[in-house]
Order: sequence, then structure tokens, then C-alpha cells
Amino acid sequence: MKKGFSIIVCCYNSSELLKDTLRSLCSLITSDDFSAEIIIIDNASTDSTSDFAQKLLNEFKCPFDFRIEYEPIQGLSYARKKGIEISAYEYILFCDDDNRLNENYLLNSFSIMENNSEIGALGGVSEPVSDVAFPEWFEDFKQSYSAGKQSDSNGEIKSELHSLWGAGMVLRRKAIEDLYKNGFHSLLSDRTGNALSSGGDTELCYALRLAGWKIWFDDSLKLRHFLPGRRLTWNYLRELNRGFGRQKINFDAYLKNFSSNGKEVMNKDTDWTKRFFFMIKKMRSYGFRKIINFRNHNTGDPEIIRMEKTIGCMQELLRLKNEYGKMITETGKSRWIRHK
Repeated sequence: MKKGFSIIVCCYNSSELLKDTLRSLCSLITSDDFSAEIIIIDNASTDSTSDFAQKLLNEFKCPFDFRIEYEPIQGLSYARKKGIEISAYEYILFCDDDNRLNENYLLNSFSIMENNSEIGALGGVSEPVSDVAFPEWFEDFKQSYSAGKQSDSNGEIKSELHSLWGAGMVLRRKAIEDLYKNGFHSLLSDRTGNALSSGGDTELCYALRLAGWKIWFDDSLKLRHFLPGRRLTWNYLRELNRGFGRQKINFDAYLKNFSSNGKEVMNKDTDWTKRFFFMIKKMRSYGFRKIINFRNHNTGDPEIIRMEKTIGCMQELLRLKNEYGKMITETGKSRWIRHK
């Protein structure tokens, strides 16, 4: 296994975003101890993403080996898995097409991962940047955009509920390969085309934690996350959070198995109707006035965002009602889980 990093950049119609991203990757500093490769995964783009990426990497005189591969099945989880399968280095780094990594990102990541062999996934700080002024409400909701610090302190993120976002995430190859080797498969397709679905990064962190690996944060890892103006609207944020609600139901397969601590999950914990009626009760708690005014713009109201997540949860529960319990119990029987 080669010492260093396989940097995986998954793209869907990314021509407008790639220039600054690839420029930053070509400027990353390595040392005599390790090197890197860049893998571009074209996830069924309909523009000239692959040709443009090739042109840019040549133009920037990329100091690393690079390759561009095509993944016909749309979905970020599929694209990332393809990148992992064809990568060659000990550490895997997910760089989104709108991320600009600090030049010391690899140096700092290498030191942290080499000094703690129990880390399965590592993340840092994301600074939001845009070509427009940020709206007044942005600071309160920046975590929805994978922006800011992912933990209050450096070190292991011990809370089972907390994970890392995929932007700038570093994975230990052994950790992720052991998951797949022992039958892990994603319950989510993650972001698909222009659809606002996501969650594959959270799912991966939950799976790694169940498999016995540590999830780690360090603020020496810094990147800039570019957010175009079209994503900085209140309606976009609402739709984004409804998607978060939908994905949250799939995470029950992991979270309920954390709480079971290796014991069989009780039938009542796998009953989708119990979960659904809890969400109805939660909706009622927002109050009649809030519910009837829900379709109004309500810019900046955090309760509206919480309601969007609740609605997303209910929609997904209805979709998965025949599979919900099975999803939880089968995950609990997985060979990749290391019970305490």
C-alpha cells in the first residue's frame, strides 16, 4: 500500500466549479514521507466535466498522478465507492467539487492519521465563501451547508449522534475496506444529480463507529467551501433540511444499534408506526398558527426549518414502512459491527 492520499473528487456537471478546486489540489504540499493521487469521478455528467478537468490538470501542471473515471450510476455514494475501489493510497480524502483545500491539508492530515491508528475518519474546519453577500440568517444555519467547525474541541468526537461531513473527510483505507469486505452497503444513494438528497458521509461515520473506529476532528485542517448564490436562498435551505429529515430515518438503522449495545433490538424499537406517531406529536407541538402559516416564506425562522425536517422524516417513514423494522434488525446482524 502506498503511503499518502488518494484524493477523490466526485463531479456532476461541475465545469463551473472545478477551476479553483483543482488549482488548490495541485498546490497541496507533500513531503518525502508520502505522496498523493487525484481521482476525478464523472458521475454521469451531461456537460464537459471530464474534458474540462483534464484540461485544467494539464494547465496547472499537476504534480501528482491523476486519472478521470466515469461512473454511470448517479449518486454520490456510488461515485465515492468507485473512487475508493480504483485508488492506490493508504488514506482516502473526499474533496467536493466546490472545496478549496488549504495547502497544508495533506501534511496535517498525514501527521494526525499516522499518530493515531484508531482513527477511521478525520475532518476539520470549513470556511464558507460565495460570490454574493451571505443572507442575514446564514450564520444560524451554516451547519446545513457543511460550514464552520465540526466540533468544539480537537480529538475524538464521542457523541454517537455527531459525525463529519464529506467535504474534506479523510478515511483510513483499512477501515473502509474492512466495512465493504464484511458486507457493508450504503442505505442511501446520497446526493443524486441536482436532487437535494445527502447523508452518505454521516452514514459512513456511523458505520465506522459501530465497527470500532474513532471519528476525529482537528482544526488544523482547513478548507474554503464555495457556495453559489442560488444555494443561499431561504427556499433552498428549507428543501435541503427536508432532505435531512428523510435521511434521518435511515440513520435509525445505526443509532438504534448503538443503543442496543450488541443486544437484539426490541420489536417496539423497530415499529415504524410508533416512530410516525411520535413525529405527528412533534408537528402538533409547533402549534396550529405555525402549521397553517407553514407555506408562507417565514424567512429566518428556525422553527420552520425544524418543521421541514419533521415532514421529511414522516415522508420517509411512509415510504419505508414495510422495510423500516427489517432495515434496523438486519443492520444489527451485520458482520462489520464490533459489539462492545
